[in-house]
Amino acid sequence: MEFVKAWEKEARVVWQESLTHPFVRGLADGSLEEEKFIYYLLQDHYYLTHFVKVTELAKMQTRDPKVEFEMDRVLERLRTSELSMREAFYPRAGISDQALTSVQPSPAAYHYTSHLYRMAFSDEFGITMASLLPCYALYADMGNLYLKERSPHPLYQELLASYAAKEYQAAVFLQRELVEKAAQNASEAVRERMRKGFLISAELEVEFFNMAFQKQVWRGVKNETV
Repeated sequence: MEFVKAWEKEARVVWQESLTHPFVRGLADGSLEEEKFIYYLLQDHYYLTHFVKVTELAKMQTRDPKVEFEMDRVLERLRTSELSMREAFYPRAGISDQALTSVQPSPAAYHYTSHLYRMAFSDEFGITMASLLPCYALYADMGNLYLKERSPHPLYQELLASYAAKEYQAAVFLQRELVEKAAQNASEAVRERMRKGFLISAELEVEFFNMAFQKQVWRGVKNETV
């Protein structure tokens, strides 16, 4: 994992900022206000919807049948595990279908997904996948970090525990492997764009937690959906 580890080391300051963010700490100790959690789930629904679409674009970019097969597994897991888990959360958190369909993306969610599409428009599998990796890897590290803590809030605990699960950890290892192999086979120029895409995504993870904790809204943009 030469390249992936180097990028994660380079991003260590913002990485740690995400892992110890007041929003995340609030999940772990149960002190997070529920309205902030609900806001996070709504924005995360918007984000994940586009995350899946970018992952589908990544699959179309690979020329290797073996990698394409692995991407089928990645997409299947996203649709049947990640998204279905979130869908199970929504009614328990008091989120209606109407709220999901009418959610307005916050500036942070909009900017993060726009970044992912911009990386995907490179039409380079490695660049697209490198930009997607921080979302996977950061949450895996979060699951491990808070493994021994038990949040008194059942929904918060369930969410954190899902990232420590063996299935999720194995899926993230696969993501790291796919990105690492792409980096090893890439030209120096493409590898540098992979690195930059990864680092920007790591930065945007912090902004996503800031967004949720502050319940961020647009200034001057009213009732618009994208």
